[in-house]
Amino acid sequence: MKLGFYLFAEYINMFISSAVMATLYFGGYDIPFVNEASWGLSPWLMSLISFSVFMIKISLFLFVFLWIRWTIPRFRYDQLMNLGWKKLIPLALLNMIISAAVMLWLNK
Repeated sequence: MKLGFYLFAEYINMFISSAVMATLYFGGYDIPFVNEASWGLSPWLMSLISFSVFMIKISLFLFVFLWIRWTIPRFRYDQLMNLGWKKLIPLALLNMIISAAVMLWLNK
């Protein structure tokens, strides 16, 4: 039962993240490039259309979340540690050295 709550919480998190992204970055309930005020519909029908648009945007983001989650393979812990210690840390140090050298060279 605990695993079920954990998986359920993960899907709820995806739903809430999709709703926040749709609200903050993609206009929320607003239909893109359309002036809904000129339609002259009743407020009840307009709110139903706006809610449907918001749910469609959330559904699209959920689809993208699930698509990425199901497409990219999961790494084992030892593979992640190997990637981090043997590849990413040397690349970060190299990036820091090159950035410092470029900054010193440009300040002349």
